[in-house]
Amino acid sequence: MTDTQTIFDYIIVGAGSAGCVLADRLSADGQARVLLIEAGGDNETELVNMPRAFMKMFGNPTYFWHFPITEQEGRPSGETWSYGRGLGGSSSTNGTWYLRGEPGDYDGWAALGFGEWRWSEIQRCFQAMESYRGAGADAGRGRDGPLQITQLPFRSPAIDAAIEAGAQIGLKKVADINTPGTGRIGYTQATVSRRGRRASSYQAFLKPAMHRPNLTVLLDTLVERVEIADGRATGVRVRDADGGRSIVATREVILSAGALQSPKLLQLSGIGPTAVLERAGVPVVQLLPQVGRNLADHLMFTMSWRLHKDPGANREFSGWRLTSHVLRYYLTRTGMMAYTSPEVTALLSIDSPPEWPDAQFGVGPYSLRTTEEMKADPGRGALEDKPGISVNGIALRPKSRGTVAIRSADVADPVEVHANWWGDPADKAFLVKMVRLARRYMRQPALKNFVGEERVPGERFQSDEDIARQMEWLASPGLHSTGTCRMGTPETGVVDGRLRVHGIRGLRIADCSVMPLQPAGNTNGPAMVIGWRAAELIREDHAG
Repeated sequence: MTDTQTIFDYIIVGAGSAGCVLADRLSADGQARVLLIEAGGDNETELVNMPRAFMKMFGNPTYFWHFPITEQEGRPSGETWSYGRGLGGSSSTNGTWYLRGEPGDYDGWAALGFGEWRWSEIQRCFQAMESYRGAGADAGRGRDGPLQITQLPFRSPAIDAAIEAGAQIGLKKVADINTPGTGRIGYTQATVSRRGRRASSYQAFLKPAMHRPNLTVLLDTLVERVEIADGRATGVRVRDADGGRSIVATREVILSAGALQSPKLLQLSGIGPTAVLERAGVPVVQLLPQVGRNLADHLMFTMSWRLHKDPGANREFSGWRLTSHVLRYYLTRTGMMAYTSPEVTALLSIDSPPEWPDAQFGVGPYSLRTTEEMKADPGRGALEDKPGISVNGIALRPKSRGTVAIRSADVADPVEVHANWWGDPADKAFLVKMVRLARRYMRQPALKNFVGEERVPGERFQSDEDIARQMEWLASPGLHSTGTCRMGTPETGVVDGRLRVHGIRGLRIADCSVMPLQPAGNTNGPAMVIGWRAAELIREDHAG
């Protein structure tokens, strides 16, 4: 962008899962001048495009933002949350696990007063977005959209038995795991193209749109704040290698920076709780007490067992086998390097109605070494030498809520994140129920010949108290943060149902921070649908 190109109709901050969709949809008419600003790079590397390679790049600051979490009792020290940086955001760095959420999630938002987000509207958006052509696809799936979704191809005796074991605990076996309406089990779907490439939001939506003359993308550019005059967002202040400057938005500024960074930008711009702004030395422009509050994340844990009568996949990622998989991938775009999520997905109801699951299991033929083993021999890989099978459990409706707050007026200063794990004792109690359910699942007849000794956390932990103590170190963030700019009234939230920031004209937020309640499943698909639906609402509001 040259110095003279400083005026746009729309400025989108953040080229992540939602932001790339927004940029595509808002520029599609060829008329609106759209600027997309991203603090990271283009992410055009094999580490990003090869699905399994994300394990190699995890933690690399070129691809990730790192957020230190305030220490608290009952949690390991040094906890850090990592979210994607660069074009595609976390859709370029995640495990590609694709779930839409349940109808009850979106109808739950509508029941709170946000009818724009009822399931009938959101299902229509998913249909327009998706290209899923798997056998037995639900009638509500899209076939010809820009986002390619594929079912994981891996099959083995133990994995097939895991599907049968799900049926034995009462789950419905489905050909399409995104078939809504009941507790179910099936093979996992992923944001991986039919050519075996990561289908990030960038690859699916933004890259095909970048030839448009009315769309400008700025990389390696940090937004310092939203500029506001007379109660209206007029543009943004940015910093790049050439210094700082202002860019004007004649219609709207839309924040799509994520559940940790969007509230940060609001607070840096003088929008938020008085105490947070005063502590940071930022003048109050608009008092909104809920900015940065209501932080929620899915709690996650992994249990593992010894695997018998099936070689599993631990051995596949070392030595000549790993080399052969990489070669196969480059020659055919198939094989173990072409996917990375757990092979089986189960959605289960523990305390909720069957049609609105509150727990998720991912099952795969892998197992990690114990913490003690890794400390004793840190030079070896994380996978065990012997075959193993694991259940990755995700609690979908945690009750604890945390906060995000700026420390100063400097955008380079990291935000203060209080996760507030165990803020509600019901969360730990729910994890105990999940552990017991995972154990029952693994003891079903279909898995009798395959599943042996429980390795993690170990069968010796049987009482509720013992299991709860193990969860203090075993549980980890799902990295599905939501809620910090949630829909609500000015007293209970940050944005209205059309995602407009209360009290500031021309300013919206479109990312997972606006979710008033968490969806049942991984949040990448829902983040993209927020971008799609937000673009519809914006175009409606500016029609004519």
